[in-house]
Amino acid sequence: MRNLLHGTLRKMDANTYFLHYTDDYALDALLEHGVRNAAELVYLAGKHFGTKNGELKMNGGGFACTTFNAFTSAEEPILARNFDYKDAPAVVVWTAPKKGYRSVAMTDTNVMLYGSKLGEKENRNRLLLAPYACMDGVNEKGLAIAVLEIKAKATHQHTERKNIITTVMIRAVLDRCATVDEAVELFRQFDMHDSLFCNYHYQIVDASGKSIVIEYVHNEMRLIAPDGRVQYVMNFYKSADGDNRKGFGYTRQKWVEEAFARCGETMDEPQAMQLLEKCRLDYRHKFGYPITSLWSAVYNCTKQTMLLSTGMQYETQYRLGVEYDPSIQPMPQEA
Repeated sequence: MRNLLHGTLRKMDANTYFLHYTDDYALDALLEHGVRNAAELVYLAGKHFGTKNGELKMNGGGFACTTFNAFTSAEEPILARNFDYKDAPAVVVWTAPKKGYRSVAMTDTNVMLYGSKLGEKENRNRLLLAPYACMDGVNEKGLAIAVLEIKAKATHQHTERKNIITTVMIRAVLDRCATVDEAVELFRQFDMHDSLFCNYHYQIVDASGKSIVIEYVHNEMRLIAPDGRVQYVMNFYKSADGDNRKGFGYTRQKWVEEAFARCGETMDEPQAMQLLEKCRLDYRHKFGYPITSLWSAVYNCTKQTMLLSTGMQYETQYRLGVEYDPSIQPMPQEA
C-alpha cells in the first residue's frame, strides 16, 4: 500500500493546502472503462493505487456557486469563480500528466475527507483521488472550466457511449483539451451521469476568449453561447426549458449584471475578485453546519494563472500558475 502519492503536500494557512501531485492517476484506463458513479470511481481508482477498502472516499452534497467570464484591460480572458459549500479547507492541486496538459485546479477536504484535516495519517491516502475531486481549474493551454450545481433531476444518459461523472469529466477536460471546441467534443463522447442526486452545468473559457455553458436538460446536452463575449452562471438553468423550480442565485446574478453594466466586458483580476467577494455566501444551513465561500478564484486564460483567496480571507491572496512553485508565499491584496 502506498503512503500517499509521490508528491508534496503543504499547509499554507488555516484555509489552504497545496498539493503537488506527481503520481499516475490512470485517466486513460478510467475513460476506457467508463465511470457511472462515485462508488465506481473509488473502486477503479483503488485497484490502480492498490489501496484497501475504506482508504479512498468520494463524498458529495449540495453546493452553491457563481461563475462569470470577462476580459482584462489587456484583453486577457478570465473566468471567475466562487465555490460555496460546507466550511472546510481548500486544496490547490497541481498535476503534470505524461500524456496530458499541466494544470492547477481546486478541490476541498469535504469531497474526500468529510472536512477532516489532511495532515491526519489515516486521511493521507485519500488524497490519491485529488485529481478526480477538482471543481475548477486552468491548464497550460489556457483552458479554464468550472462546475455549478442545479437543484433539478440528475442527468443519466444511456447510449452506446462510455459513462462518465462530473469530476472525471473536469479532469479529462483539463488534461486533454486546449479549446472550448475540443472540450465540447469531449463532452459529446460520453454519457453523463450525475451521481450526487442533482444536476450540474459547466462554464468553459479558452485562451481565445471563447466561452460556453454546457447544460443537460431532460438528459440532452445543451450549449449556451454568450450574448456578446461575456456570460455568467448561477445555480439555475440558462436553458429556457430547464426545471428552475428550485433554482437559486438570482440575487447574485443581479449583482453580476449590475457590475457588467458599469464596466462593460472589461474587468481586471482585482475587480473580478471584488465582485466574487460581494457574491460570497456565509450562512448556517438548516441542518446546522456553516455554508461559506470556500474559495474565490480568478483564472487568467492568457497567462494560465489563478488569483486565489480562500476561507473568505480576501486580504490574503495567492497568485499561482500551472507550473508548481515551491517558493509560493501569501501575497497581499492588490489595491
